[in-house]
Amino acid sequence: MSLVSDFNGLHYAGREKFSVRFSISGHGLIEFETAEQGRLAVALQSSRLELIGDPNTTLQISWSTPIGRYALLCKEPEIFDKLLSLNLPQPAREHVTALQTKQRRNLTGEKHRVPVYLGLIAAFFVGGYFTLHYSAPLIADLIPYEWEQKIGAFAFENYQMGKKTVTDKTATDAVNAIVKRIDQFDGADIEYRVAVVDADMINAFAFPGGYVVVTTGLIENADNPEQVAGVLAHELTHVLQRHSMRKLVRQAGMGVLIGIVFGDLSALSQLIELSSQLDSLSFDRSQERSADDGAIEIMTAAGLSPQNLAAFFEKIQKADALTGNIPELFQTHPLTDERIKRVSSAAEPAQPFTFDMDWQQVKHGVQ
Repeated sequence: MSLVSDFNGLHYAGREKFSVRFSISGHGLIEFETAEQGRLAVALQSSRLELIGDPNTTLQISWSTPIGRYALLCKEPEIFDKLLSLNLPQPAREHVTALQTKQRRNLTGEKHRVPVYLGLIAAFFVGGYFTLHYSAPLIADLIPYEWEQKIGAFAFENYQMGKKTVTDKTATDAVNAIVKRIDQFDGADIEYRVAVVDADMINAFAFPGGYVVVTTGLIENADNPEQVAGVLAHELTHVLQRHSMRKLVRQAGMGVLIGIVFGDLSALSQLIELSSQLDSLSFDRSQERSADDGAIEIMTAAGLSPQNLAAFFEKIQKADALTGNIPELFQTHPLTDERIKRVSSAAEPAQPFTFDMDWQQVKHGVQ
């Protein structure tokens, strides 16, 4: 068996360390070259050999001179074969043999420990995922309403940056009247703030804290104000049931969850920073179903027929089938036949109500 003559190592000179390539001569001289000191030769017999690191698999060769202490570290197991090929005194040979045996045992143990480490790491992340997934709704409900308002206000202002806001009084009064009607029957004590944004996309959403956005695209594509009311009742239900906050908490991660529990204000800062993504958050099927149920309940209480929401769903679905362009609203709120059927089968309100406004005039105001 041919022995390896050269090894890779780290040379420590005080606090400085350098990667070196060193050799061990047959006379027991360790030789290597450094940029600072040139070629060095250290006698093995004047050095101390020991295993260091975790789990004690790195050979450290250390020595002292009048000007300081030095060390050479090597992880290559073959170095022991080289050392044992030398004509070492019996005590030194026994010491090297004991170090080699210990290194081999530790390396074998390390091989067995790696799968265990990987398993523990995997278990940590899987456990963290499920903890985050199932605890997010509970943690989101612990968020103070003052936090929710700050998060929503930031998202509301951030969304409007660079966008034109509609100021036509006919249009803004109409949307405010729709939101006011919903507010009377949503069972929540929230003061809503509404913005009509000039955008072709068919979209509407409500941010935490009662901040509502309606696009001109939604108004232009709705047949009547009752359809817009249905969409907004659905969006407001997401906020009232804290679906947006739950999504935000899950997205923020475990650190923010812990911060919320202990009232750490830095968690609020992180949630505010993430809130700029609220308008693009997608909801799962159960949340969409729950928001549909909430919209039906609000509309029925307000005297608005849920058929208006169903009719709007059908209209958008047909337009999507013809153009292949999914409206912005339903990219984050997937529309299914099951949703349309459930809304269509809802009971009519006992005391019907319709908005007293010229919808064509409202549409004209956003063009």
